[in-house]
Amino acid sequence: MGRIVSDMVREGKVTREEYLAANWNGYLGRTAEDFKEPFTSDLPEIRELGLELVSIRSVKHYTLQQIFHNVNKDTTDKLKYSERIVAMVYPWLHHAIYRGLSDSRTEDEKEMITDQYFRRIQTYAFEHSDYKPYLVFTEVVMKKNLQ
Repeated sequence: MGRIVSDMVREGKVTREEYLAANWNGYLGRTAEDFKEPFTSDLPEIRELGLELVSIRSVKHYTLQQIFHNVNKDTTDKLKYSERIVAMVYPWLHHAIYRGLSDSRTEDEKEMITDQYFRRIQTYAFEHSDYKPYLVFTEVVMKKNLQ
């Protein structure tokens, strides 16, 4: 999805500054060691809270909805799939894209660019509809030691 904004920069639709403002510093590739780190480090906050790590488990969850099973499907099903993908990411990304655009732009310009971004996501999802989306969840169980 970041590649779409990069493409828009190369095309002159958004500036490099807007590209940077539309991004946030997030790390989505946490490992089990990353989740363990607060409990194995010398952070006084963890000790003060009395928290102890019990277990960590990562699960790869494929979506179960039939709309995501599109291999060898017709155009109508692929269109529904691409619309669903946009509906899933829109609440997460709209504010980042919209607020990243320059204050010198009009509200109409911001809406037009934001809409274009999501149309590009939909086009990408339509063209790659043989991909079955999944989510990775990490369950971290901890207990509080009562003292």
